[in-house]
Amino acid sequence: MEKFELQANEEALARRAKKKPFPKRNKITVVPVYCKGCSLCVDVCPTGTLLLEDDPENKFGVSIKVDAEEYCIGCKMCEDRCPDFAIFVNYEDNENENVKVEEGKQ
Repeated sequence: MEKFELQANEEALARRAKKKPFPKRNKITVVPVYCKGCSLCVDVCPTGTLLLEDDPENKFGVSIKVDAEEYCIGCKMCEDRCPDFAIFVNYEDNENENVKVEEGKQ
């Protein structure tokens, strides 16, 4: 990994060291084929849940990984910041909630 990628990981781990695991479990889904390893999601995550890793199968050589899902607070900042739509937070839960809302309207 490049120097700036290693620095992004160090900063994420420093943020995580200041936090405690979140009581509610959030599911983070990463689509590695879409990820270009830009580290925007790693930089914006307030809890250091995501890290960059070497990925020889990725055409850019690096990808993100969910390193500590138990720290995810479900803020979706990573999902909003990703320019390639490579990361989703609680996607299945959101779909179920939308179905319930629509059923209640009928």
